[in-house]
Amino acid sequence: MAAQAIKNFRLHELRGLPKHIARFGPLAPRQTDAVPPKTDTNLHLPNPFLPQRNPKTGKWSAPKYSLRRQAELVKKAKESSLVHLLPAGPKLTNPSQLASTQATPTSLDVKGTKNEKQELARVWMNPVDWEGKMAIKNVAGADIGTRLYAAKKRMFKGHKWERMKEGRDKKRKILMRDMARRVRNYKAYHKRRKPDPLKPSRSAKAPKLPF
Repeated sequence: MAAQAIKNFRLHELRGLPKHIARFGPLAPRQTDAVPPKTDTNLHLPNPFLPQRNPKTGKWSAPKYSLRRQAELVKKAKESSLVHLLPAGPKLTNPSQLASTQATPTSLDVKGTKNEKQELARVWMNPVDWEGKMAIKNVAGADIGTRLYAAKKRMFKGHKWERMKEGRDKKRKILMRDMARRVRNYKAYHKRRKPDPLKPSRSAKAPKLPF
């Protein structure tokens, strides 16, 4: 189910926090650290949709979730109106803004009694401060769907017949414009050279065409 997939994702990230700290070190201090602990109940987790930098080696690791898996989670979150529970990533640049336009789910597809559901909701539905910032690229032409050629001076070169079509049409237009005169000259030449087609030619030379 869609809600179950989001729940599994959140619980998996909560359980994987110690492993992340062991590999990449402690998380960077967040902006809400100045708030007293009694009022700040948000969890602090690494964003699995973004690359992570190892402070020991200085190398970057690929995101934990591929773009395909991110797209699947975003799709399921939209189906269950749980977009606000996902972190920002390439497939979801602004979860909070998108969640505001969706209806709040009245019930989740989670098994258990009412108390168990409430206890579980306090764990995996608790607000999370995801570490890392999603850099949004302003690609020219993305708003109108022409991001491939928006910033290029030359469009796709096309096939050879497409590149030669303009010159070929121009040449054909000139030929068709003078076609009546060309046909008239052709007929007049043969009529003048051989008035009687049944008689043999007067010249043994090969005839020279008028064009």
